[in-house]
Amino acid sequence: MQQEDLFYEDRFLESWAGSIITNPSTAIVELVANCWDAYATEVNITWPDPKKNQQFSISDNGKGMTLAEFDYIWRALSYNRIAKGGDTTAPPSGVEGIPRVVFGKNGKGRFASFCLTKSYQITSIKDGQKFVCKVSRTPSKPLVIELVEFVDKDAVGHGTAITGEGEIRQINLSVEQLRELLGGRFLANPSFKVILNGTPISFADIGQSSLSIVDVEVPNYGTVKIYHIDTRKADKTTKQHGIAWWVMNRAVGECRWRGDDVERILDGRTEKAKRFTFIVQADFLNKENAVKEDWSGFVEKNVAWEVTRPIVQEKIREIIDNTSAAEREDKRSAVLERVGHSVNALPLLSKDRVTTFVNEVVDTCPNFGEQEIVQLTSILAKLEKSKSQYGLLEILHNQDPHDLDALHEVLSQWTIGMAKIVLDEIQSRLRVINELRIKIQVTGIDEVKELQPLFAKGLWMFGDKFESIHFTSNKGMTTVIRELFDGKADKASLNRPDFVIRGDGSTGFYSLPSYNEDHEETGVGHLVIVDLKTTKLSLGSKEKEQIWKYVKELKKKGYIQPETRVDGFVLGDQIESGEGGTRTEDNDKVKIQPLLYSIILSRAEQRLLKLYDKVKEAPFLLSQQEDLEKFFEPIAVQQPDLVETESAVAK
Repeated sequence: MQQEDLFYEDRFLESWAGSIITNPSTAIVELVANCWDAYATEVNITWPDPKKNQQFSISDNGKGMTLAEFDYIWRALSYNRIAKGGDTTAPPSGVEGIPRVVFGKNGKGRFASFCLTKSYQITSIKDGQKFVCKVSRTPSKPLVIELVEFVDKDAVGHGTAITGEGEIRQINLSVEQLRELLGGRFLANPSFKVILNGTPISFADIGQSSLSIVDVEVPNYGTVKIYHIDTRKADKTTKQHGIAWWVMNRAVGECRWRGDDVERILDGRTEKAKRFTFIVQADFLNKENAVKEDWSGFVEKNVAWEVTRPIVQEKIREIIDNTSAAEREDKRSAVLERVGHSVNALPLLSKDRVTTFVNEVVDTCPNFGEQEIVQLTSILAKLEKSKSQYGLLEILHNQDPHDLDALHEVLSQWTIGMAKIVLDEIQSRLRVINELRIKIQVTGIDEVKELQPLFAKGLWMFGDKFESIHFTSNKGMTTVIRELFDGKADKASLNRPDFVIRGDGSTGFYSLPSYNEDHEETGVGHLVIVDLKTTKLSLGSKEKEQIWKYVKELKKKGYIQPETRVDGFVLGDQIESGEGGTRTEDNDKVKIQPLLYSIILSRAEQRLLKLYDKVKEAPFLLSQQEDLEKFFEPIAVQQPDLVETESAVAK
């Protein structure tokens, strides 16, 4: 059978690019972001209007593209903007300015024009070269490019323009809505001007519900004006949000959440960090020589800057708190309105408990949505109507007087919720210790089915730096390593995607992500490799070398970065003489250590302050031990010779 070329179904782009070519709001933001990435200082947009016979167009005065650049970028479906051009862009020749941090990274934004027009002409000028191409699509081809005009030299200027062709679409996004949308995202830098239908977008285009302005006095220096822009809906990243500083109508550095802002105001990973933009006008800082010569930031030891920054940060934090308070009140009212009928049917005391619960959840759990709180409140209302709430009295009645004294002492220092959280964590860890203690005594234990799952939730046994709940099994790394075996790995590995299985053991990979200064995930910050060996296999240099081979292969494949820390543990029941030390590689970034199962168990008990011996009679441990013993107990099988004997007797 002859191999046929790949083909595209009718809606390939819609499924691949998603909202970029189906949602006008997303599409126009992507197109303007492309202009920013080209280091444009002015963007002109004409919004389509069939009634006025007005076709869509967008043009900028950015760096533009050569025909070769355009041909590559537009045709590469998985174009990697960051890999090809870096995460910043420099100004075009003849334009002053510091490098900009780019918005785009996956190259899908270039398809956004198809959301606003069926086909278009693109004109671009760069380095004296000019080209005009027609871009369209067909049911079987997601992109068709035709060269219309090409000037190889002496073209004047720089920039790119996209103009729609054919039928003018009626877009379900009004000019007023568009002005507010773009104003909420592209006003942070005064050197980047967006003009819509001939009129520049300004703060006046942002509705009162999305924009607030306050003046803050900085003693002995002057007044700072703070513009608070709330897009009302969080974006995927913080790249269009944060704090922008303006001095004399010029941006100082980038609009972003800086490290100090994150500490004093808001964690950059939160929903509000991806929704709020603050523009701070502080013209007096120019007079105080607080701005660096290249306008990339402020002079750190400048007294005026050091006085102004904390005052502004405190005011911004206050603004965010006030915004949150208003949102909490709206959420509180909405929840009580939705559960009102069921709550009003309760006795007065029960009603008071339920409404108190709603108030506390809204105030202390800001990430809980309205629907989640409604569900929790409904459950609580049902519990108030049930009889089971009095079951606690029976439990207390059956307690020893000394235990009641102990309970009184606990509750005088802890809330029940706090105690529950702590006890749940201790119980989980004691269960791991108890199960590991039993299983390592079994000869020929299946390390894949029985031991690897324990270490997946018990990395804390190796030390306090492995406590993070964000360590997760990395199946992608497992797949990479499995490929090294060329299909020679145990077939059971197909049913165990979390582990690599070999004849002498199995290996699990657990990774912790790393983040850049914008709090976006950039790769793997810390990797833990747990290599479990079967019993009676001495651990030595060969086993350490195996983990080092894994690390080199993962580096080669790009799964871990040069700065990634790696801790490898080889576990077994015996170690070769002289091989008990830790092997280090890559300037101590990689550490490989052999350990006995008994040692890791002892460390785990030490980390829990030897609690196991003190509470080993706890009901949950006794129950678990009985279950495990039943699990390992062989099923009774009648011997064949006994069957024959019984048969003969019967005859």
